[in-house]
Amino acid sequence: MSNIFEHGYALIVGVDANQIPRLALPAVAKDVQAVYDVLVHPDRCAYNPENVKLLKGEASTRDNILEALYWLQGKVKGDAQATAVIYYSGHGMVDNATDQYYLIPYNISELSRIRQFALKAEDLTAEISAIQAKRMLAILDCCHAAGMDVKDVDLAAVDSAANVEAAPFPLDLPQTKNIPSFDAEPGAKNVSDLLDGEGRAVLNSSTGSQSSYVRTDGAMSLFTYHLIEALTGHASQLDDTVVYVTDVMSWVTRQVKKSAKEQGRDQTPVMRTSGVFPVAQVIGGQGVAKGLGGVLPDPLTTLPATGNTVTFNQPNMNVGGHMANIGGNDNIGHIGNNVTLGDNAEYVRGNKTINSGDTFNMSGNFQGANVNVKSTLTNVNQTIGTLPHADESAKQELIRLIAQLNNMLQNVPADQAGTAEEIASSTEALVEMAAGENARPSVIKMLGEGLKQTARQLADHLPEIVDVVTKIATAVATATIR
Repeated sequence: MSNIFEHGYALIVGVDANQIPRLALPAVAKDVQAVYDVLVHPDRCAYNPENVKLLKGEASTRDNILEALYWLQGKVKGDAQATAVIYYSGHGMVDNATDQYYLIPYNISELSRIRQFALKAEDLTAEISAIQAKRMLAILDCCHAAGMDVKDVDLAAVDSAANVEAAPFPLDLPQTKNIPSFDAEPGAKNVSDLLDGEGRAVLNSSTGSQSSYVRTDGAMSLFTYHLIEALTGHASQLDDTVVYVTDVMSWVTRQVKKSAKEQGRDQTPVMRTSGVFPVAQVIGGQGVAKGLGGVLPDPLTTLPATGNTVTFNQPNMNVGGHMANIGGNDNIGHIGNNVTLGDNAEYVRGNKTINSGDTFNMSGNFQGANVNVKSTLTNVNQTIGTLPHADESAKQELIRLIAQLNNMLQNVPADQAGTAEEIASSTEALVEMAAGENARPSVIKMLGEGLKQTARQLADHLPEIVDVVTKIATAVATATIR
């Protein structure tokens, strides 16, 4: 059974979209979603989802970023044992007129007015410093200089008239500026620090003169890939049940440098720390040895389903408020006598069984979003493995997209359940057709267009769904080419 990382809180910010189109960072959207997913997954880092906030896309405005930092400050305020993690990915630039460093939010319209629209680094660090957590790790991936494979964007053409230039985030926060850069072998820990259990740490994705690169398969950045490795047991001993901040720093710095070198690049993360402290559970607190039989998880592999068995066997229970999204192949059984589910409780159907007691009073809206979406899309993942004209990286990317679609469909309003099921069924049919011996590109294209048309019906509720299914249709069509 997984153990929640009880005192863990996290804010994940990715400025992947921008009102200036050429500043868009598609890889950042993949990075922040992957970090969020692994943090809240009960069989990975096991953070309570209520304690983790994800900000990306058009929501990543200057005001929203600051508001999210205030949210984190409020979350940790009442928890004397709090561990706070901040992950920020996006453009960082220096205003040459003032020599000030700025983070570029979604809602900047002119680089020449950076002082008006952007977020000053010292304002960000002030708000981070105001987070009164016992332990804190700030992860900054803000170096996006020129180069087509640097976070998927080319900033070589930044207007000279704007008088700005791309730059990494300054390494120092007030609590860490006098601390030397960390350089230790994996697993190195200081016993006294472990007993104390307090500290501050800052991790930059690269040094001041370097760029931050994406993997050659485009799945995510090198930095994020190895960060997720560290958070899921690669940097720990097989029987460790938590991952320490020193595990993260030693693994990420070495592995990113190694992977970048294999791509003919130069990228070395830099981390500063005071203290050694846990930042996550390892495989839900079970460790790799027990939880995964010693097999280290690949960050590109779809995360396992999270269905649980929930037993209500107490008489006169009152389950009120928002009981939402009990997803997967859950079995809700042994409901005791006189159980009342309160208003606004939402029972998301799935492959679930309800065995009621003598009295079962239901009030509120229990209409679920979808019935067989998750099981259908699981079947799709199995079929992807049989695609005859797709290499392994293409299959993994398609599996990732399917997982993203699955997560979206779990949040469809109840009155759109039929459309959600139709999208899932159409996706399954599309992949099965491509995996068949007589797959025809013209038919695949037709099915893909139909899938996109159906997805548009949910665009008001899920703005990103059309983009996701378009990528799925394109990936499947590509896999059909002989």
